[in-house]
Amino acid sequence: MSTYDRLNKMEKRINEEGFTTPTGIGSEIPHYVFDYPAEDELIVRSYIEGLLKRTTLKIKEINLFKFLLSFYKEDELEELIEISEEEGYDEIVRIFQTIIEHPHIMAQSFIEKAKDAELIFITGVGNAYPFLRSSQLLKKISDHAFRKPIILFYPGHFTGLDLRLFGILHNEDQYQLTRIS
Repeated sequence: MSTYDRLNKMEKRINEEGFTTPTGIGSEIPHYVFDYPAEDELIVRSYIEGLLKRTTLKIKEINLFKFLLSFYKEDELEELIEISEEEGYDEIVRIFQTIIEHPHIMAQSFIEKAKDAELIFITGVGNAYPFLRSSQLLKKISDHAFRKPIILFYPGHFTGLDLRLFGILHNEDQYQLTRIS
């Protein structure tokens, strides 16, 4: 099944009654993954853009890379660019780690951005690599009892047990996800 067909199927599923308000024993709030070949990134972006315009659900899209950059002011971002040019890539990774090492700040910021949503789309996973891993964020927000369904749009492969970014990197931390579509 093509990525586009799977996106159509996912859209139908999220619009089913009760999708955003699970019921039953434990009433677990599920976190889903929509994995896709990295070469289909533009198809996924375009589809999500259209979906966000036509849906009646309150969906909040949080791009991981933009989320990470939101912790810095504009002048600090300019400084980060200079540092990357002068000191290299490894130094930028080290600087971003200072934010990631403060799980409370990261989780609170995510929860604030998602406050009124019924469903959260996490995008920009490939752009955020290696600065921020999607599983790092998911673990941090679950520790804060975040109770909204999430769909992680993942340019790679989900084996059912682990995530393989771009279909090759398989050192993503394990996190309980269910494939959607």
